[in-house]
Amino acid sequence: MYIYHNSQNEIYRKPFGAVETGTEIELALEVRDTEAHQVLVRTWSGNRENYIPMEKKDNLWCARVKTPDEKGLFWYYFVIRTNQGEFYYFNNDEKLGGEGVLKKENTMNSYQVTVFDKNYHTPKWFRDSVMYQIFPDRFFHGKDTDYPVKREEYTIHRDWYERFASNRHPYENGPACNDFYGGNLKGIEEKLPYLKELGISVIYLNPIFEAYSNHRYDTGNYKKIDMMLGTEADFVSLTKKAEEMGINIILDGVFSHTGSDSIYFNKYGNYGEGGAYRDKNSPYRSWFQFKGDTNDYDSWWGCTNLPNVNEMSEGYLDYILRDEDAVIKKWLRLGAKGWRLDVADELPDEFIKILREEIKKTDEDAVIIGEVWEDATNKVSYGNLREYLTGDELDSVMNYPFKDAMIDFVLGNCNGTNFGKRIMSILENYPKEVAYSLMNIAGTHDTERIKTVMGQQNYGNGTDWDTKLSGGEESRALRRQMLFAFMQMTFVGVPCVYYGDEIGMEGGKDPYNRKPYTWRNINPELLDYYKEIIGIRNEKPALRRGDFKVVYSDDKVFAYTRELKGDKDVFGEKTQGKNYLCVVNTDQWDREIVIENEFCGKTQFNEIFRDKKHTLTDNKLNIKIMSESAMLFEY
Repeated sequence: MYIYHNSQNEIYRKPFGAVETGTEIELALEVRDTEAHQVLVRTWSGNRENYIPMEKKDNLWCARVKTPDEKGLFWYYFVIRTNQGEFYYFNNDEKLGGEGVLKKENTMNSYQVTVFDKNYHTPKWFRDSVMYQIFPDRFFHGKDTDYPVKREEYTIHRDWYERFASNRHPYENGPACNDFYGGNLKGIEEKLPYLKELGISVIYLNPIFEAYSNHRYDTGNYKKIDMMLGTEADFVSLTKKAEEMGINIILDGVFSHTGSDSIYFNKYGNYGEGGAYRDKNSPYRSWFQFKGDTNDYDSWWGCTNLPNVNEMSEGYLDYILRDEDAVIKKWLRLGAKGWRLDVADELPDEFIKILREEIKKTDEDAVIIGEVWEDATNKVSYGNLREYLTGDELDSVMNYPFKDAMIDFVLGNCNGTNFGKRIMSILENYPKEVAYSLMNIAGTHDTERIKTVMGQQNYGNGTDWDTKLSGGEESRALRRQMLFAFMQMTFVGVPCVYYGDEIGMEGGKDPYNRKPYTWRNINPELLDYYKEIIGIRNEKPALRRGDFKVVYSDDKVFAYTRELKGDKDVFGEKTQGKNYLCVVNTDQWDREIVIENEFCGKTQFNEIFRDKKHTLTDNKLNIKIMSESAMLFEY
């Protein structure tokens, strides 16, 4: 008995991937070596279930199904009735889409179709960008900018390269995170020429608003720049200078909680006598989740210095989103080009919908990115299926599934075939507008640095200031990091470089991934490679908006194309340029592979890095690729 369906092959499902509301989808199931007297496709959306008879055409059973007129998730699987009994064809057990599995029992493991609003669009400028993430206190100290110190108990490092201070929090249990190195907005402005030369067009800043800690996720005042970072005038100057260089600034919006040491909560009295904790008649009292008439309150994951807010409180909605001078609008008008939403899972869907509406009214080209660590199309949080990417919430999310798959492949924890399945699952589930806007990260302020990861199989142990890769580990880590950077810059989505990764900074888990930028210890070979591969991406439209196709995969080698078809990008916009074949070998040995593909009818291939020409023979391209290396062909 041979029964087969592949949701990523248009013979079996057309069109590919996520679709607009009300789209008709052609589904096919191949049935051989058995006599099926009836085949049904079972569909489900919301609370509506249908069994649709399929029509036999040779060895294919076919049906047309229409997705709902409401956005959301649409599911299907197949029921095959034979003389041997009833069988079911489901999505694979990994739920990655593509090839499925035949089962005798009904496990309800359906294929997913993401159905989105037909008017859903993401900012065009963002899809062409390369991002750079900056942790402001640790990037660069501007000249003549010794700003005031907010609290007398702070530790101020006079040596940019000295160790962290492990202070305990003066008011709560846990670390204080109250030591500062003096990185500031003027320092970022001074380094704009460096970022421009690197090829960066978007800077994502970790929080810059007044707060107690150096990470500033404990917001003290959403409408005020932290005095140790600079002034509102400094922010305006930074955004203007950046815009002149073709660089946009995106801010971090921490809206699921505030700081306990804030103008709103004021637990310790540093903001006078008002505040929700000290005054039960405070206008901010309804913002927070107090237990009855007591001062017991809910906090973010039990961190008592981070009191949770009632996001749907009318006063909070007005202050953050709806008022004419609301937080999100103020900073957009002062030059920001978008927001990254911290812990988006903690924000109600309705809050994000209002946020999108208000942001787009202020600047329809502003981008909204959510922090989501899983597949955001089917993410369930607090028992609810989220609606992030169907048209009225986010433009993009941080692409942790991409990062995790890349790390597993480069480190040899999964083979090229499995890696391809994980990547194609992303492209299948995400609307195209989102897929080409995904924030493709290698590491962030919440994860180990990519060089440390690439140098150690058990990279989670790199958690000490002095933890450094040995000579052999570092050499291999650099080769692997270059492979990662190559794939990051040639994949679908918007690549993001975490500050210092491009010069080879190391670091384990928080806080060791947040060390000051080592301006006097730069790996020039790695930096030059980042400049080169980012430059290639910025020059080649196909690497930003071209169609993606896997053309070869085995245990250690993975190859894919980025093509403009008919001089048009994937959005149907006229775009001229060459096409590209990308080949990656993670093996410790050189490899010879043969790729058979039409390559848009092209036969001549120019190897970019070595300027060497290759010719397609009998529709085959023979490639010899060195160990732990990447090759880029133009055709």
